[in-house]
Amino acid sequence: MHDDSVSAQDLAALHAAVLLHHDEFVRMAPKPRSLRVARRFKRLRLSWLLIPWYLVSAARFFLPAFRPGFPDREQQAVRLYRRLSGKDPHVARAEVSRIVMQLGMLDERLRDLDEQHPGAPRGADPGELERAADALVGIYLAGRRTDDELLAQVEVAWADYEELTQQQFERAVGSKRRGRGGAEPMVDERVEAAADRYRAAWRRWLDWQTEHGAGPVLRG
Repeated sequence: MHDDSVSAQDLAALHAAVLLHHDEFVRMAPKPRSLRVARRFKRLRLSWLLIPWYLVSAARFFLPAFRPGFPDREQQAVRLYRRLSGKDPHVARAEVSRIVMQLGMLDERLRDLDEQHPGAPRGADPGELERAADALVGIYLAGRRTDDELLAQVEVAWADYEELTQQQFERAVGSKRRGRGGAEPMVDERVEAAADRYRAAWRRWLDWQTEHGAGPVLRG
């Protein structure tokens, strides 16, 4: 961490702010009708047509101009994170956003955003999500490092998912510009498999925590 004198109270405040920020993300999730449209395009291999929708959705969440009246929870989380990490405002905001995106991929309440397939690892319930948020805050404050092997596997799986998602986006944009039908057929499947590996890595860590009765990661 940036400062060894960081108190448990400071960490608890950041943890709470991150979870509140994540709750805003949950409330802004697409509605059932939007999900039905997205799934229809996906089945037709026309996912690239959804890019404008995804960009608007991202703008609503990350850009203040697109979210009038949005609560100050993101600002609070970024302010606390910046104070505890010593990082500049842009880096602090980016890292808080990455934490929230990781929680969003894990949150069981958001699983309806994807068509679940047999054998897919389940996400985290609210109690488990608190543990995950605690762990992620600790990892990011430590410079995205951890001595916990299971948490390290979580971050490796997330990096893989991020890379494949970026590749999917770039391929879709490139195909659209060339007037072709969309991303190569296997891209969606690879992203889905990476998301499964990410959730499975969290499940190993969460289950280990439950089995060993481990306490919160960020205390003291």
